Formats: sequence, C-alpha cells, structure tokens
Amino acid sequence: MAYTIEFKKSGKVVPWDEHFENLMDFAEENGIALENECHVGVCGSCKVALLSGEVFMEVDDGLDEEPPGHNKILPCVAIPKSDIVLDL
Repeated sequence: MAYTIEFKKSGKVVPWDEHFENLMDFAEENGIALENECHVGVCGSCKVALLSGEVFMEVDDGLDEEPPGHNKILPCVAIPKSDIVLDL
C-alpha cells in the first residue's frame, strides 16, 4: 500500500517507498537530516514527534523516558502503517 509521508517543517510530502527499512533512511534519502547514534531504537537521539498517522516500531527502548501518551517515535526503527505527518 502506498502511504504519504509529510515532513511538516520542511514542507515536503513524498510517497513512502517500501524498499526502505525505516523512516530515518527514507527521510535522509529525501534531504531531511536526523540526529542519530545507534540506529537500533535504544539511544533515543533520533526521536521526533508524530503529528498524525500510525507507525510500527519493533523496538522503542529509546522512548522509555517519555511521559504516557507521548507522540514521539524513533524513525531509525519505525515504518508507516498509514499516511503520516512528522515534525521534521
């Protein structure tokens, strides 16, 4: 299924390419730089606000310090499950 990924701050809206393993690689391929250290969902350095939509993350250890109901995701381990809007 083709999802749309909107990078709110940059104004870019692009169709998700399912050949990418995660949103971080996809963002970087589309000119959106993200801070990152571990690339496995543990450090939390890449966390970003998910403004709308739904993603799947196999690992979310890097979000352990976030309060309940937070809207943060880890793009290094996230893939979209719907159209999404990221605060990037």
